[in-house]
Amino acid sequence: MVIKDSKSLFSLIEQFDPNNKDHLSQFEELSKIYPNFHLLRMYYLKALQHQEVSKFDKSLSQTSIATYDRELLYQFIESNLTSKKISKKKRPTRKDKPKRNTSNHIDKEKNVGEKMKSNDLLSKTLKFSEWAIYLNSKNESSKKNNLDNFQLFDDFLEITERIIPDKNFKNKEDLSKKSWSSNYELMTETLAKVFVKQKKFRKAIEAYEILGLKYPEKNSLFANQIREIKKLKKTKK
Repeated sequence: MVIKDSKSLFSLIEQFDPNNKDHLSQFEELSKIYPNFHLLRMYYLKALQHQEVSKFDKSLSQTSIATYDRELLYQFIESNLTSKKISKKKRPTRKDKPKRNTSNHIDKEKNVGEKMKSNDLLSKTLKFSEWAIYLNSKNESSKKNNLDNFQLFDDFLEITERIIPDKNFKNKEDLSKKSWSSNYELMTETLAKVFVKQKKFRKAIEAYEILGLKYPEKNSLFANQIREIKKLKKTKK
């Protein structure tokens, strides 16, 4: 079949038989002419799977790298494609006629040599399957770790924004609370200074505003810091 237009191409795809040598050569030639046409490469790979096992591994690696959807490629490789001609020649009798899947019955009637080839191909596709699953799980794990790290960082930055002065708080001589309060104040002031150095002026102002609410006795000090940051912010624009 000569491919002249899209109609003839679709006709070739519709009649595709992975065991047909002419189809193998046609899709090989088309894949060379249109190397970025992934559909052609997938059909060529499917024909190699059934006819030229020695070339299958290399072509599989190349196609899996170039394809935009490895899951789709894997499903296509795993699928059982049989031509209409094969189905007509090997119609099952009433005794052994399966309920639905005739392709499985056809596979069982193949000779010993074809079964050995099928087992070899199954091993290769399973390797590809494991490799694809590994890549997906690795990517998902990497994405999850990144998201967790970002979440921890965001939580750390937002903790100062969530602190609201307790109206019912009564001052008690509790050394543990005073010690904790002092450490928290130091951490927040340090964080505010870091924000200023990083030119994150809005975050720095928010940190000092929170300190002013939490420690009203130092409110004037924090207010001065806020004014200085606002001046610095204007000069940096």
